[in-house]
Amino acid sequence: MDLKLSEEEKLIKETAAEFVDRELIAREGAFLKQTEPFLPPGAPARRDLDIKAREELTARARQVGLWTLELPEAMGGSATSAVAQVLIHREFGRTVMPFMPVTIPAFMFETKYGERLANGELSLSLAFDEAHKTGNLTQLKNLYRQEPDGAILQNSLIDVFTPSADLFLFPAREQGTERLGLFVIERDASGVMVADEVDLTTDATVARLSLSHCRIPNEQLLGYEYEAGAIVANEQLTIAARALGIGLRCLAASIEHAQSRVTFGRRLAERQAIQWMLADLSIELRTCTWLTLEAAWRADVGETYFEEAALAKKRAAKMAFQAADTAIQIHGGYGVCKEFPFEGFYRAARMMRLVYGREEEINRAAGEKFLRQ
Repeated sequence: MDLKLSEEEKLIKETAAEFVDRELIAREGAFLKQTEPFLPPGAPARRDLDIKAREELTARARQVGLWTLELPEAMGGSATSAVAQVLIHREFGRTVMPFMPVTIPAFMFETKYGERLANGELSLSLAFDEAHKTGNLTQLKNLYRQEPDGAILQNSLIDVFTPSADLFLFPAREQGTERLGLFVIERDASGVMVADEVDLTTDATVARLSLSHCRIPNEQLLGYEYEAGAIVANEQLTIAARALGIGLRCLAASIEHAQSRVTFGRRLAERQAIQWMLADLSIELRTCTWLTLEAAWRADVGETYFEEAALAKKRAAKMAFQAADTAIQIHGGYGVCKEFPFEGFYRAARMMRLVYGREEEINRAAGEKFLRQ
């Protein structure tokens, strides 16, 4: 295994870091600023980038090749390795701003929707709610019946995290054969309904996608077991990479604060408890970095990487949660202020631990495999 970055990957990493520092972290203060002296009672209001700022950031990200990472060269993109994608998502993970590259599988650009997805006219949502518990699709319950002119789905309910999308990509199993199919369906197709949208966090919503007596043409069957499993693994790698970014930002900010903050006549950096916390976080961050890069490297060289991606996601998401907690403790009262990024990282990391594989389920699957060997 060779994890030495190529010159191209180094350039991609530097470009992403510069973009995040200049365009995102520089805007955090204004984005997180609390206008009221006291928060109103009840659930906090949702916060999002205003439309003009999002359009401006999207245009700049497109210019430097940091928007649709799997866009083919024929449509103005460039081949981006799995390792390079991890490096990009790691940099975007360093900011609490709700802005990150779009996730669209490469094969989607070969469909009739490809051109409109490439230029931003259409948006895509991954409807893989069955994967959020186990981290795989072994317990998939959505069923379809194959007919000569297409597939029919009846009474399927799927939770989706981007309910405003124009297209939904989801897996289902064929009745009788248990063969898995990967389908794309339009939002306004017959039998499709998106309802019950609620706030998931202050930065995201969730809704219920209902498929009732939907007939999906054969050309909208885009893949099978491997393609669906690759999407889950790539999402796990994305989560792991974002978690690394959270860890990097929390560690750097905590070190800076510990070196400058003086309490009872001594800097925090001189206190053993603080030193131990930072040392433990540094070790965890390094461990998770190698796990994530190894899984991405295996994907690039054509080796199996699904299990490695799941383990990297499990370990990195937990590390990010601990990193946010450490930063909050070291910063004291500042740590829980909404004008600092750490409480946002804490919420984001908690969600990372719950999607595309919960820790206990990934542990169980890994343990069963080890015991079978």
